[in-house]
Amino acid sequence: MTVPLKITYELVGTGWSTCLVEVGEQRAELSASYLSDALGNLVLFALAAGSGFHSASFGFDEEPGEYRWVAETIDANLLRVRILEFPDLWGHKPNTEGKVLLEFQIMPRLLAEAVFATAHEVLQKYGSKGYAEKWAEHSFPEQELALLKTAIEGWQQ
Repeated sequence: MTVPLKITYELVGTGWSTCLVEVGEQRAELSASYLSDALGNLVLFALAAGSGFHSASFGFDEEPGEYRWVAETIDANLLRVRILEFPDLWGHKPNTEGKVLLEFQIMPRLLAEAVFATAHEVLQKYGSKGYAEKWAEHSFPEQELALLKTAIEGWQQ
């Protein structure tokens, strides 16, 4: 059984973002620095997780820690997603050593739709130019978002 997923992503200051992930009554508050392309990687993560990969993971780089998103296929229509916290950035620790902040099961299409909605909202709020100015090292993931949109449309048919 899956529950509704809501992701809220905000740029705060220059080179910092916050991300609130809500699944039913559960919630996790994350942050990321410009050291990684957090939003771009989140969009690619949703695309990979919905494309039949057995597993996919990426990190929101913090200073000094890491929030790692991990998706594992349970079956063709269900993923187990975990958000793990690590105290060290680039510590290359196995997932088993991370502190579980949030764990849920979700259909790949619903994960993709939630990620698309938050990325699209960020684009509407900041625009490509405003995003690039606030996010410093990375431009808005327009191509990745377009790929995700195409994938969602395909899954809906």
